[in-house]
Amino acid sequence: MSTFQRLLEEKRVIVNRRIDELLSTGFEQSEANELVKYTFRTGGKRLRPILVLLACDSVAGKSEHALDAAAAIEFVHAASLIFDDLIDKHRIRRSLPTTQHAFADDKAISAGLFLASKGVQILSEYKDPRITRLVGWGLVDLSRGEILDTLTELAIDIEQYLNIADLKTGSLFSAASGIGGVLGGANAQEVNCLYNYGRAVGIAFQIKDDILDQSADPARRERVNLVAMHYLDEAMRRERISNLLENNDRTENNQLTQVYEKALQFALKKSKEHVEKAKAELTGLREQGKSKLLDEFADYSLERSF
Repeated sequence: MSTFQRLLEEKRVIVNRRIDELLSTGFEQSEANELVKYTFRTGGKRLRPILVLLACDSVAGKSEHALDAAAAIEFVHAASLIFDDLIDKHRIRRSLPTTQHAFADDKAISAGLFLASKGVQILSEYKDPRITRLVGWGLVDLSRGEILDTLTELAIDIEQYLNIADLKTGSLFSAASGIGGVLGGANAQEVNCLYNYGRAVGIAFQIKDDILDQSADPARRERVNLVAMHYLDEAMRRERISNLLENNDRTENNQLTQVYEKALQFALKKSKEHVEKAKAELTGLREQGKSKLLDEFADYSLERSF
């Protein structure tokens, strides 16, 4: 395990502990506590809340001050996963039943509403309009992305796919890094740089997620990798499918394998482009020496294997 991965694990433990503390009160019924905590029991990388803490550190702030905000961002993210699973009718997430299958649809909806509301409430307690604005933008963009995703047919182009990835994933990454910057004492320019950094990292993260899902065991392929699949469609057209079909099975399979590998390489290239875009934003921070961890975070979004 690298030094950076150990750091991520340490931050993850801290975030998980605070999440558990914040959700341990508020309900008299044990079932209600179990319900709202369930989605966190299934694991998760906690990258969004960790990004809040790292962004705060990058502008010489104290990450302890941002810990509740980090947990709040994860509450909003957890709520989005619950709703995403309901919309897509997923039965499994991270090898465990989704919330609606562990409980019921109505209970899953109520848990999602509570977590999103709890996240916004915690963030509002910082009494900083910039934080309220950032989480508001994040929620609206996340919802727009979900709407577009439900309305979009499979055969979309790369630009449409990236737009949905930007809205559904980039939105909370940008809110996380922007809020971390605000809580660390960043000036307006630095908050803007961190916001744009998070947006680019989020897209890189989503594309790499698609690559991992596409390359893994079929049980992980919950959603088609739209970048790879669309590129595959374009590549196959250039190869002229009719010609492929006239070849023997062995030749056809070899050619299709090559086309598929090109699709994965194309997706990887797109992810790398967004990592570099994210890193370029960090040049706008005053404390250049403190942004190294954000550089590593961007690299990790591309290099991770799970």
